[in-house]
Amino acid sequence: MADINEKQAGAKIKEKTKKKKGKLRENIESIAIAVAVAFAIRYFVVEAFKIPTGSMAPTLLGEHKNVKCPNCGWFFYADRHSEDALCPNCQFEISLSAYCNVCSNKIRYNWPAWLWRKGHCPRCQISIAWSDLSNRVIHGGNRIVVNKFWYKFADPKRWDIMVFIYPLHDLTCKNCSAEFPEAEWREGFRCQRCGSTKFSKKKKNYIKRLVGLPGEKLQIINGDIYINDKIQRKPDSVQKTLWLPVYNSNYVVKNEDTPAWTTDSDVWKIYDTALTLDTLSQEDSDASLVTFGRIVSDQNGYNNRSGHNETGDTKISFDVTLSKGSQMLSLVLGKNNDTFTALIPADDTARKTVLLRNGTNVLEKDFRLQTGYLHKIAFSNVDRMVSLMIDDNKVFAFDYDDGAIPDP
Repeated sequence: MADINEKQAGAKIKEKTKKKKGKLRENIESIAIAVAVAFAIRYFVVEAFKIPTGSMAPTLLGEHKNVKCPNCGWFFYADRHSEDALCPNCQFEISLSAYCNVCSNKIRYNWPAWLWRKGHCPRCQISIAWSDLSNRVIHGGNRIVVNKFWYKFADPKRWDIMVFIYPLHDLTCKNCSAEFPEAEWREGFRCQRCGSTKFSKKKKNYIKRLVGLPGEKLQIINGDIYINDKIQRKPDSVQKTLWLPVYNSNYVVKNEDTPAWTTDSDVWKIYDTALTLDTLSQEDSDASLVTFGRIVSDQNGYNNRSGHNETGDTKISFDVTLSKGSQMLSLVLGKNNDTFTALIPADDTARKTVLLRNGTNVLEKDFRLQTGYLHKIAFSNVDRMVSLMIDDNKVFAFDYDDGAIPDP
C-alpha cells in the first residue's frame, strides 16, 4: 500500500509540474507572438514618430515652449531655443530665457517644474512666478503615428503631410571617429582623415507637406504656389490649418504701443472687444471707415521672427449686427496693386452685394444682410481668389487668375 501511495503522489507532483511548465510556456509564447506582431506592424503598417524640430510649426510642433503673453493673454508656441518672443497679437516682447534676467545664471525649477511652475535663481535668489516661468519651460515635440501601408495602394497627393527618409546621412568613421554630417553615401566613400571605407550611417526621418511631384516645375511667387506655370490652390481643409492669426479682439491688450484700429471719423467707438458705429450721428450719404492699424506681415511667433514682408493672402472674420437705418457694410482687402471691396447692403434696400476690383464692378450677387441680426462674416483673398462667407455660407468666390505668371 505504501508503494502504491508513493507512486500516486509522485504522479500528482509530475502533473502539477507539467501544468506549471505549460502555463509558463503559454505566457512566454503569448508574449513572443505579441512582440513579433508589434514588430511586424511597426515595420510594415504603422510607426510612431516624435517630431524633434519646428519646421512644420505651428501645425506640428517639435521641442517648444508654450507662451502666454502677459500683456494680452494670447497663447502661442515658440521654438525651444528662443530666448525671447514677440506676441503676434499685441507685439509685446516676452522673455523666454532659461537664464536669470538679473545675473544671467541658469534658472532652477522647483520640482516638479511641469506642475508647480515655480523657479528661482540660485545665485541672486530671485524667485520667478509661474506666469513668467511657464513661458520658459521646454516641452517635448508632438508624437504622430504614420501609416506606412497607405502608399502601397495610393499615390502621394499634393498637400499631403508625409514622413520620409532624408537622402543624406550622418556618417561616422569607425576607424578615426571623424564625422561627416549630411553626406551623400555611396559605395567606396572614403574618410577624408584616415582613408577608411568603414562608416556607421545614421538616417534621418523628415516630416514635410508635399507640394511638388516628380517632373514638375515649382515656383513660389508672392506666396502663391505655381506648378508648371499654373497656380495651385490649396483645398479649404488645408488652408484652414495654415492660417496664422495676427489679431483677436477677444484678447484685451493692457498696454498698446500701436493701436489695432484707426478711424477716419469720431463716429466709431472702439471698445476692448468691439467696434461700434453711431449711425445716427452722420448723414445718410456719408461713409466711415475703420482700418486695421498694423501691416499684416510674415511675422512668425514660433521662430521669433519679425515680419519682413507684407503678406498677400489675408482674411478678416468677425461678427456684425447692423442696426435699423444702416445702408451697407463695406469690406476692403489689398494685395500688391489690387484692392478688393465687398459692398454688402442691408435688407431694407434694393441693392445687391457687389465686389469691386480697383473700383470696377466685377461681380454681383442678390444678397442682403438682415438688420438687427448677428451675422458671421469672413472675407478672404487667397491664391488669387476672393471669397465672401456669411453665416458659413459662400456668397461668392471670384477667381482673378488670368493664367499669366505675375511679377514677383
